[in-house]
Amino acid sequence: MAVQPYSRSIESLRAAQRGRSGLSRSVLQRYLVAYLFILPVLLLYVVFVLRPTLQTFWLAFYDWNGISVDREWVGLANFQRLLADPIFWQALQHSLIWTVVVVAFNLAVGLAAAALLAGNIRGRLLFQLGYFLPVVQASIVTAMIWRWIYAPTGVLNTGLETLGLGFLTRGWLGDFTVVLPALAIASSWMTFGLSVVILLAGMQGIDPTLYDAARVDGAGAGRMFFDITIPSLRNTITIVILLALVDAFKVFDIIWATTEGGPIRTTEVLSTYLFKEGFQQNQYGYGSAIAVALSLIILVASILNLTLRERGDD
Repeated sequence: MAVQPYSRSIESLRAAQRGRSGLSRSVLQRYLVAYLFILPVLLLYVVFVLRPTLQTFWLAFYDWNGISVDREWVGLANFQRLLADPIFWQALQHSLIWTVVVVAFNLAVGLAAAALLAGNIRGRLLFQLGYFLPVVQASIVTAMIWRWIYAPTGVLNTGLETLGLGFLTRGWLGDFTVVLPALAIASSWMTFGLSVVILLAGMQGIDPTLYDAARVDGAGAGRMFFDITIPSLRNTITIVILLALVDAFKVFDIIWATTEGGPIRTTEVLSTYLFKEGFQQNQYGYGSAIAVALSLIILVASILNLTLRERGDD
């Protein structure tokens, strides 16, 4: 009689272990199915993103022309050359100017457009189509459009002459003083539609009772925008800045299709300089070093942006 409680407890323990084993097996099977579904995407990521990235970092320590079998190990020589290269620093300066213009345009114009759309204006659907079309349009097509706009006899100069502002006309893509910001604005036109979508979604998520309370207190539209809308969009604005920043540093298509970094390297940015050194001059090691530097700059800028946002939240 005394043995029965003990044997029952043993059987209960074994049953519990079988239950846990069955549960673990079912959980494992469920996760296995999930991993099998993402395996093709993971393989594509490894082959087309991770492997080239690691190979670029590896090549930065070699001297290689991209053709020969032998690669010469040079250590940090490519990075030492980079630090002493005046063209690299000039391209970096242009990239920073480009980034400031693109981020400012995306944020300022994006906020204005999102605020208009949040107010349920007439023709909203047509306006949405107009601002988002450049986002999905091929970048080379956009580059050709702006090349036509900026031509000496293009739309911009013709419009200025019609308005009696002929003294402002110029060859926009050949003028050293304006070509870089002019192309940066054209590039911003390609990307600000995404900023509008993100900012509009953030505005639609703001509690409307905040605006009702502000109106009761006699606040106008401007005060509500800066005291309610902007603070409520802090995290959203961080995302917009981050996306615009990364996109600005990586810009290549519109510059290459319009000026190829000219005239006289006036629009030379890091990505175009990387392309010329790596693929035109066949200096794959040095081009890889430029790519590594560009990646580190984007990483540092992104971390700085997120850090400033977290401090603002505190």
